[in-house]
Amino acid sequence: MKLCSLVLILFVFCIPSICSGKDYTVTVETGTVRRAGTNADVFIRLTGALGTSSVKHLSNPGRNDFEAGQADTFRITTIDVGDISKIRIHHDNTGFNPGWFLNKVTIVDNDRRRVYVFRCYQWLARDVGDRQISREFFVS
Repeated sequence: MKLCSLVLILFVFCIPSICSGKDYTVTVETGTVRRAGTNADVFIRLTGALGTSSVKHLSNPGRNDFEAGQADTFRITTIDVGDISKIRIHHDNTGFNPGWFLNKVTIVDNDRRRVYVFRCYQWLARDVGDRQISREFFVS
């Protein structure tokens, strides 16, 4: 009976950081090498001490994101993953010249004011390098 009461309490008085979502600011820096930019759709997943987020689409409607030499900033809401240890970032390989040279990803936990930097400096491309369009990076 006590277990049922505990489950009920969790559903009724849900822990805010788990139930209401958490905001992160994600800044993605595209490299300056030739053909570095992409028009493909880009996605990210965060992993931390408390869990792994769902896959989030990085898009600013009306903007041409992920152009060479550009830094693009996105706000995403997901579960609280705790201290972020790694990210997985990928694109869907669509559009003209979908290959992409990713320099760096910076994530700010807006509640905790923690900053996480992921140095990448690699192609995500089917026609360059190791031909991978999905990569995992650990915090620097």
